[in-house]
Amino acid sequence: MRSLHILAAAALLCATATAALKPTLAPYSKNAPVDVQADSFQSLGNGWVSAEGNVIVRQNDAQVTADRVRINRESGEVVAEGNVILVREGQIATRSDRISYNFKTGEGLTPGLDVVSDTFHVMAGPSQRDAYGFFHLSDAIITTCTNAPSCLHYAVTAKQGEFKPGEYVQLHGATVRFFDVPIFYYPRFRRSLVDHFGWRFEPGYESDWGAYLLATYKMQLFDLGGVTHDSIDSHSHFDYRTERGFAFGEDISWRFGTLYERGSQGFVSGYYLNDDNPMDEDYDRYPNRDIAEDSRYRVKLRHDTYFSPSDYLTVRTTYYSDSYVMQDFFEDEFKEYLKPESYASYTHNGQYLSFGGTANHRMNKFYQNVNRLPELWLDTTLLELGESGIYYESATSGGFLEFEYADYGLTNAVPDSYDSLRIDSRHQLSMPFKIDFVSLVPRVSWRGTYYSETRERYEEEFLDGTNTATRTAFRDAGGGMRSLFEIGAEASFKAYGFYDGNDGDIFRHVVEPYVDWSLIPEPSLRPWELYQFDSIDTLDKAHTVRMGVRQLVERKAAEGDIDKLFDLDLYAIYCFEDANDESGMQYYGADCVWNISDNIKLDADALYDAFRDDFDHIDLWMSLWQGDRWEVAGECYFIPDDTTLFRGDIRCNLTDKWAVGFYTRYDSEVSRCEQISGYLQYSLDCISFRLRTAYEPSYTRDDGTEREAKLKISFNAWLRAFTPARYERRLRNGYWDD
Repeated sequence: MRSLHILAAAALLCATATAALKPTLAPYSKNAPVDVQADSFQSLGNGWVSAEGNVIVRQNDAQVTADRVRINRESGEVVAEGNVILVREGQIATRSDRISYNFKTGEGLTPGLDVVSDTFHVMAGPSQRDAYGFFHLSDAIITTCTNAPSCLHYAVTAKQGEFKPGEYVQLHGATVRFFDVPIFYYPRFRRSLVDHFGWRFEPGYESDWGAYLLATYKMQLFDLGGVTHDSIDSHSHFDYRTERGFAFGEDISWRFGTLYERGSQGFVSGYYLNDDNPMDEDYDRYPNRDIAEDSRYRVKLRHDTYFSPSDYLTVRTTYYSDSYVMQDFFEDEFKEYLKPESYASYTHNGQYLSFGGTANHRMNKFYQNVNRLPELWLDTTLLELGESGIYYESATSGGFLEFEYADYGLTNAVPDSYDSLRIDSRHQLSMPFKIDFVSLVPRVSWRGTYYSETRERYEEEFLDGTNTATRTAFRDAGGGMRSLFEIGAEASFKAYGFYDGNDGDIFRHVVEPYVDWSLIPEPSLRPWELYQFDSIDTLDKAHTVRMGVRQLVERKAAEGDIDKLFDLDLYAIYCFEDANDESGMQYYGADCVWNISDNIKLDADALYDAFRDDFDHIDLWMSLWQGDRWEVAGECYFIPDDTTLFRGDIRCNLTDKWAVGFYTRYDSEVSRCEQISGYLQYSLDCISFRLRTAYEPSYTRDDGTEREAKLKISFNAWLRAFTPARYERRLRNGYWDD
């Protein structure tokens, strides 16, 4: 939970100290025409003209509006008074009671500056504007607070500075003020008006860490400009935990263009700590796992490039010093990715043809992995063969695969890895047509998979005490080709009903019964004759029919918007013969998304295994909300003989300033409350403060030892203009992210 993008009150607006080159902008053209509009004009002599009443002066991309203006067309000087607004295209308006401005050079002088640039409010005393759009400030104030200047919640002030609208503010001898109380001083303060640079602090306490302070300093290394504000940024981490010691890290991130429009983004990260207490007996350590040493670290790389809307490259890799680093110090990451991935993948998505390749290799030996060195693939989309009404599609992949077992470096035996060259190619023909209102799609497909290595079963003898016994074992059997055929057909039809609702709304109800039959004869190689890498190797004979009915209810509002209110798929799968020669009703399933009302949503997914006479899984999730006032979500997730997990989340805005939240997770299978957490939040117009606590009760591990309770308390603060994304997620939009 290091990177929560929070700010301590003592440095809510701290910014980078790196210098930036002044952009080279062409000054105004001296010969461009000047347009002056006003209610009345008067000649003052010597080239001067006076204009009054709704005055507008335009020249180049600059415009001045005021109550009264004196203008000299020859010299380009303009003196504007009364409700003056100076605007240059692509920049924020400058407001003042009086401005002296030269429309030929772009230079100007104002006795006071009051500008809102994006989310920032910049105020100053007498200021000079040069021909390149830079303001040289005196008595400057910068804030995101919306209060009057005399009662700002926070601000940064300085006697002198420089301001480029829409880009940055730079102050010399700056003082950070919190409720007008000076709390910090900077010899040089620079604040980007585009990105949220500066310090982030998270103080708190955690049972495994002790008291801690996580500090991150974000700065811009290179400003590459452009409409997308291309840049290379730095995040420097300076962390201290009383029970674990000091830790340091550095992240270098880059952003070039808009990602999905020929852009690139990514980062490389390094984090190191000399852990004072890596193997405390109370920590949640697993038997038969590696031992964490004092020197611990993580190195991570992530990069994405879109060469075109159809071509993109993805790179992911992470290296850990030991298998406990992620759960000890990167808890959010550990919950989301139990095993880090390490791969590079290129993809081209064409209209009729897609292809790509993936290179995947294990970085840490204590993770199990299937290495792909590399694996290439080629897919064709559904194509009609001439005008025959027959459609063809295919999917082909091939590569050298290697399965490696986790190795923790202990004395226990680790199974040998195995590998094989595998080329898999699937081709399908289908011919959709209709008989009256029934849609029929018969299909036939063939899947050929070549393995450079297969295996065979044999009976081997071994000594069982003093007796000789036999057991089943496997040995290499050389290369082999698996042929797998499928014949199938899908039949369905749709029935519609339309209903008028209130306020001009129209409801549409769609009912779609369907049947999907599939016959896969016994393949030439069975799964136990193949080395297992992924689901391709588990394919076996099957003869099934899936019968179901889909129901969809949509609402079309009078304004034209269409909302999906109800989507239900009820189905059953009957097996004529499976891989184990069993037959009968195999599964009953339901998948439902139901927007019960404008503030209640249900998502349900359940599958019943009739062969085992038990559920395969049940997942029920529901959320309720009332505007932005409150929202509640709950989930029940059930897997027999594994887990029955209950989760609940409540978030409530008590007033415009106060908010609370509560979260709990309980596993009834082991009668264990896994976590209880909550927060109290106070928000001003510009700053939010959150006090959060999380508690994990003690429990007995699998080896019989007791894990002590775990407590975490943290304090977060942030500028509301830069609210971290995790605080903006809403439960109503789907399953929450732990």
